[in-house]
Amino acid sequence: MNPSETNLAVFQFIELLSIISFLCLTFVLFLLSYIKNKDKNRSLEEQNKKERLVTETITQVQENERSRISRDLHDTVTQDIRTALLYTHKLNESKDLSEEGKNLLQKIQKIEEENLKNIRNIIRNLTPSEIESASITQLLSELCENTNESGGIECKFYAETSELLAKITTEQKLHIFRIVQESINNAIKHSKASEISVIMREENSANSDSQRGLLFLISDDGIGMSETTKANVKENEDKVSEDIISENTHLGIKGMKSRAALLNASLEIKSDTETGTQVKLFLPEQ
Repeated sequence: MNPSETNLAVFQFIELLSIISFLCLTFVLFLLSYIKNKDKNRSLEEQNKKERLVTETITQVQENERSRISRDLHDTVTQDIRTALLYTHKLNESKDLSEEGKNLLQKIQKIEEENLKNIRNIIRNLTPSEIESASITQLLSELCENTNESGGIECKFYAETSELLAKITTEQKLHIFRIVQESINNAIKHSKASEISVIMREENSANSDSQRGLLFLISDDGIGMSETTKANVKENEDKVSEDIISENTHLGIKGMKSRAALLNASLEIKSDTETGTQVKLFLPEQ
């Protein structure tokens, strides 16, 4: 082998060695990047699990507290009001009572009867009756009926039949109920609306025609949310198009978003002075 052929062979060997080294280095970098991304994804997944667990724990504590308050109201306040009504009825039968006294007693009876009615509505809102056996249709229908009985604003409920309704679990029913309830409460407290409508129907997701689910739409004909306090909503989070009326309302909306996350559902809130407020909760088929 002459010198030129030897030099060529050495050059080719060095070139091949360089290519192998480059490929090895590329593979090592790719492997390191893969491991880093895998660790990052694992860390993010663990963080999401922790956040979900915290949300579930807080939500469960809230529900337990609601149940405790409901039981306390039923066992104490309602019983006391019934006892007071019993005494007033007995006094009303007394022959020694003057006409003026009877009139005052009748006014007291009406006040106590109204108080008993209000307490019962509060108890029903704190703990939905028969949450396990009742359908979500029944629960939302009763919620609107209770709203109508409370007076001041009309609540209309519309529901379409769907086979997806039978797949809703007890936990899902509770979260849906609380989101709709908070939406109605916000409308009553802040919107100055004369009418609220709650619509439940099956439809396809806005992001995918093949993804069907249940839509819960709560809307009112009020003035929208106040401009006094701005809602700080990040770009990729659920939309709140106008201002949040107060810190309590802001916390209420945060609670709604937390429950929507537990449902793996999407929540969108839109509000303006002309069209009122509209809350859309979309629960995809599980």
